[in-house]
Amino acid sequence: MKSTPINALQVECVEPPLFLRRQFLADRFLYKVAQLSPHPLLAKLHELSDLTRSSKYWQIKDIPCILKSYHKFIKINSPVFQCAKNPLFSCLYDVIIFKPEIILDFGIYKDSPAADRQFNKALAKDWQGWLTMYTDASKLAADGCVGAAVWIPKYEIILNCKCPSQASIFTGESTALLEALSYVESHKLNKSIIFSDSKSCLQAILANQFVSKSKFHNILKIKEVLYQCHSNNIQVVLAWIPGHSGIQGNETVDILAKNAIQTGCLNHYRTYTYDLLPLATNDMFSSWSNEWNKIKLIKGKYYADIQISIPKKPWFFNLKRFSKSVTSTICRLRLGHACTPVHLAKLRIRDNSICECGLDEELE
Repeated sequence: MKSTPINALQVECVEPPLFLRRQFLADRFLYKVAQLSPHPLLAKLHELSDLTRSSKYWQIKDIPCILKSYHKFIKINSPVFQCAKNPLFSCLYDVIIFKPEIILDFGIYKDSPAADRQFNKALAKDWQGWLTMYTDASKLAADGCVGAAVWIPKYEIILNCKCPSQASIFTGESTALLEALSYVESHKLNKSIIFSDSKSCLQAILANQFVSKSKFHNILKIKEVLYQCHSNNIQVVLAWIPGHSGIQGNETVDILAKNAIQTGCLNHYRTYTYDLLPLATNDMFSSWSNEWNKIKLIKGKYYADIQISIPKKPWFFNLKRFSKSVTSTICRLRLGHACTPVHLAKLRIRDNSICECGLDEELE
């Protein structure tokens, strides 16, 4: 209804206010641009930032969204990875189309009570004489660093590294795989099988990079190393096993990854732009939450008692069986602005809010 408070309606539909939406889009745009070191926008924003600080005009005006995004970017407390061109154009065509041997079904199931025994039996049967390696990544706190580790049981070798707090588990898992493959290539370890519990990383390696929306630098580097191993006749296989299922090698490398958060080397301590994109979403919801907590005391008080915090998705997002009229009616009741006698009386459309029976107020 026209009388519905805009702030409550935005929360109900999880549609942020326009000024936050503009800032969100500016943040995402700048983070994508930031990976290209020769991009002219970065130098221009640096000049503009200096001008706004020295100008009296901008001391009383709100600076542009893109400049706010730049100020957020330069405050990032870890080095940001940059390249001269799109990462995809830095790879050879043969590397991009190369299909490495990756096993996504090793015959081990997460809920199996004898997963470790089944795993060792499969190794003894089909992978006799192959060197086994395990990789994993861990992040214990949302604002904490990511630890990545590689465990080679035969030689009792541990490779570990630490990634910045902005890094995702995906980045940590791909970093661990890259470390393992680089070790295989440099030491020419033929017949090596690397086990990872990150199916998303392995699927990203198999994916067609020409149609993939995200161009992950680590994934492309992994494909390069796999291609080099293939060219040098070094057999390497990547395989997925379920995590936390009792497989001894996976459990060991999981502990090593947690330790790497504190003791890992800093060879991969840099932030990739695709890890910065979630920051834009988090900043938008954080600012929106603060705005909602202030303005709900003035407008949308009734709805604020029902919806205390801002949800990630509207309540009707997965309710496809509801018709539009049913959804609209429920939304109106939740917002407190429906065609009921009580509300119509408030708008002075009706003389009173009494039910047709004449005994009580009609709320529905």
